[in-house]
Amino acid sequence: MMSPRAPNINRSRVHEEMVQRLVTKLPGLSRSIFPTIRELLCFAALLGYSEKRRTPLDRGEGVEDVSYQQFERGEAEDLIWLIALAEARNTDILKDGEEPRCAEIFEEYANGGLFIIRDVLQRLGAEYPDRAIVEALSDMGYLDVDDLAPDLSNLKF
Repeated sequence: MMSPRAPNINRSRVHEEMVQRLVTKLPGLSRSIFPTIRELLCFAALLGYSEKRRTPLDRGEGVEDVSYQQFERGEAEDLIWLIALAEARNTDILKDGEEPRCAEIFEEYANGGLFIIRDVLQRLGAEYPDRAIVEALSDMGYLDVDDLAPDLSNLKF
């Protein structure tokens, strides 16, 4: 578990419009694609890690942060440690004092994942971002839509 001095988790302002769109309720529906920015960042970090897309934040563009306390709820904090451990391939990353390095690794994979999502929305159309993300996950081999429904029109977005 990270210590009380654990840093907040940053994200690039480059993605802010897209981030807000993905966590805002969809028109005519009572839900958003991602319930919180924390959950979007966790998804993006896993996607970035899976696609080997670790992209440093351009601090010149500015950053937004999410309080580390948000990651202490549920299993999100464990994901930060897991991605850092998988990247470092050495348990020394889990020692006290390595929290900023773990946060940076997570942030960079999340940033890479956000770039992937941005590219997907540009390529497949941003009118229905939920459908575009599902289609992209299917195209990338992470999701078998045939297991979800025999016909994509049956999917409820």
